[in-house]
Amino acid sequence: MTDATTVIALADDAATRRAGARLASGLRGGDAIALVGELGAGKTTLVGGVVAALGGDGAHSPTFALVHEYKTQTVAVWHVDLYRVERESELAELGLDDVIGDPRGVAFVEWADKYAVMPRDHLRVELAYDRTGRTLCATSHGPASERLRALLDGAW
Repeated sequence: MTDATTVIALADDAATRRAGARLASGLRGGDAIALVGELGAGKTTLVGGVVAALGGDGAHSPTFALVHEYKTQTVAVWHVDLYRVERESELAELGLDDVIGDPRGVAFVEWADKYAVMPRDHLRVELAYDRTGRTLCATSHGPASERLRALLDGAW
C-alpha cells in the first residue's frame, strides 16, 4: 500500500475543530496520530475537536504534563506533547509504549517529528498557519491510518 495524502484549507479554529470531529467519527482503539506544526499551528485545537466530538471535556496543551488522558464516551484519548523533551532517553519515562497503540484508546502525539516514536501504521497530520488560515496535510502510513485520512477527503 502506498501512502496517500489529503490537503485541506481550514479558515479558522472552528474549521480545525470540525476536522477533529471528522477524525473522531472513525477513531478506534489503537489508532495513532502524529501531529506536526509550529507553535500556534492548531495541533491542540484539532485534538479539542476530537475530544468534544467524543463527548469529553475540552482539550488543552499538555506541554507541562507531557501526557494527558481525556476520558470520553467511547475511547480514551491520549494527548502527548514532546515539545519539552530534550533527549531521547527521556521518552522511556513518559510510558509511551503503554499509550501509543493502546487498544483502549487513541494517541495524538504533538511534535512527533522530534523522535521516532510512532508505530509503522499512523496518520501524520501536519498543520501550518498563515494570515489566511490553516492548511492541514494528512498522510496515511498503513491501513488503519488510511481509514482516518479518508475521513478528511471530500467537500469542506
